[in-house]
Amino acid sequence: MPYFIPVRRMQNHKQIRRAIRAKRRSLSRQEQHNHSLSAANHFIINIRLIRSRRIALYLAADGELDPQPLIQRLLKLNKKIYLPVLKPGTNNALWFSEFHPNDRLQTNRFGIAEPNIRRRKPIPAWSLDLIIMPLVAFSSEGVRMGMGGGYYDRTLAYQLQHKQWIRPALIGFAHDFQRVERLSRQPWDVPLHGVITEQGYRSFRLTN
Repeated sequence: MPYFIPVRRMQNHKQIRRAIRAKRRSLSRQEQHNHSLSAANHFIINIRLIRSRRIALYLAADGELDPQPLIQRLLKLNKKIYLPVLKPGTNNALWFSEFHPNDRLQTNRFGIAEPNIRRRKPIPAWSLDLIIMPLVAFSSEGVRMGMGGGYYDRTLAYQLQHKQWIRPALIGFAHDFQRVERLSRQPWDVPLHGVITEQGYRSFRLTN
């Protein structure tokens, strides 16, 4: 039976974040590499991925499951790869800018590398086919817990307001132990369509 964090032992989201982030950082380099390769192998044959042309991913930090092996395979399939960039002049929202392997990235105010939007014109989330998202924890109902900044939730809030608007598909990318028994969903939480881990793909039945 796959390991997961028993959330009933946690009193709040802060404790969950602390426990899972510590466990992520405790993985060896080889364990991180093996998980990343396994997740890429599972997801590369997924129908959501096969049908997608414009795909957003992220650059891993803090022990997150690294999508680099998946990015390399997607580039060989001539998929267009995008990375999140901080949207200027807004409160915690994202654009997405196309990424090429030889691009010189710049550092944003949080120390995270992102494309230069002066060189690569950014696009809004709704013009993507698929976003593969980082997370701290996820539940069996598709509730996602991020780092607490609300960037993805604000960026994707239109999916809650227009329930027939299903683009892009939202897939979490995580170590399997990041699954928790349950997470309380807040009104602003945008649910996931699925999650890919080193154990395989898990889809969710959304109840927006």
